[in-house]
Amino acid sequence: MRLRLRKYRQFGYAGFIVAIFAVSVLPFALALFNAPPEVERARSAQRAALPLLGPFFARVEGWYGMYAAPVQELRQPASFPSAWTGSWMETDKNYALFEKWFADHLGLRSLMIRAKNEVDYALFRSSSRVYFGKHGELFGRSVTDIELPTTELVLDTPAKIDAVYRGVLRYAARLKARGVTMVLVAPVQKQYFRRDHLPFFAPRQPDDSHFMQLYRRLRDTPALHMVDVVGLLQRQQHVFPIFFQQDFHWTDPMAQVVAQETVKLIARLEGQSGHWQYPAQIEYRPLQGSEARFSARLNAHEEVREPFLQKTWQDRHASTELDAEKTGLEFDTDTLDDPSLLPATCMYGNSFGDGMLRAGLADHFQKFSKINRAMPLPSVPALVRGRCRYLIMQVLDIQGMHWRLLSL
Repeated sequence: MRLRLRKYRQFGYAGFIVAIFAVSVLPFALALFNAPPEVERARSAQRAALPLLGPFFARVEGWYGMYAAPVQELRQPASFPSAWTGSWMETDKNYALFEKWFADHLGLRSLMIRAKNEVDYALFRSSSRVYFGKHGELFGRSVTDIELPTTELVLDTPAKIDAVYRGVLRYAARLKARGVTMVLVAPVQKQYFRRDHLPFFAPRQPDDSHFMQLYRRLRDTPALHMVDVVGLLQRQQHVFPIFFQQDFHWTDPMAQVVAQETVKLIARLEGQSGHWQYPAQIEYRPLQGSEARFSARLNAHEEVREPFLQKTWQDRHASTELDAEKTGLEFDTDTLDDPSLLPATCMYGNSFGDGMLRAGLADHFQKFSKINRAMPLPSVPALVRGRCRYLIMQVLDIQGMHWRLLSL
């Protein structure tokens, strides 16, 4: 009996080793199969040793790409070390570089990550990348845990709030001295409007947050021309969805409301009775938002129907995409000699501003230029001088470093 148990135990150990080898060999082989040209020797050796498995690996890759899309990273995966660094004695250092590349390109890596995230969701409704809220609402942990608190730290004393406030006034004066009037647009995150959808353990931003104190002070300053985004969001939140469920952006219908109010403000400054020209017709289409992609679950192909604008108009302008790094502009339009349109205008903004552009914002101006969103704020006034009469300046509540730059 003891001999039999010993045999079973030995068989169990051997079976465990074989199982670990079987589980490990496919990811290892796929990593080499997809290795970059720098490791062609290793790839050739692997294919020579396993000539019959090449078609199999190709088939696995096809299945893998169909059912487990690559995980969306917040960083750049490690590249393969192209050369031996340091002296011959630094073997550990060079091996560590190879190990980083191998870990980021391990075969079935995305499937393993998605499977782990799916287990976390099924058992604990938890994720390291997003908060799973009520009614299918997703909130990015980066925004909730890091970016919103960072802005609060930038503005955590009355003196800091005052410094940023006065910095915004100085910035507007700099632009005015160059013949450009600033129109400020400050989008806020859905964490302010969907607190009841956040899980109970997620941090929350109060209505009297440091940023909101700054926002109200800017809004109530007659010398500044600011679109009251918060007021618009409050008025529209019971009319249509103002934020995507599985994305941190406002919806395109909400972006159109902000764009419309921006046009009205500039028209008033021009002494015109300008009005928005395009109707708001909403349609619901499938969308897998950024937070859904960042959650990296196995349901990579599941999509939620979200509100979009049904485009019923033709763009009036012809636009030219430009090299943003060289020119400082993402695109520039032609000039329309139409007195009913508002004067040439520039826009500095990111993906929230992109929604305003999709809503037809540029067509309400004789000429429209989009500033490189990566351009430092201090460089913008010199670029827009002589190019436009108005600058739509869009700075998000989570862009704490932008607000800090304005205080310097």
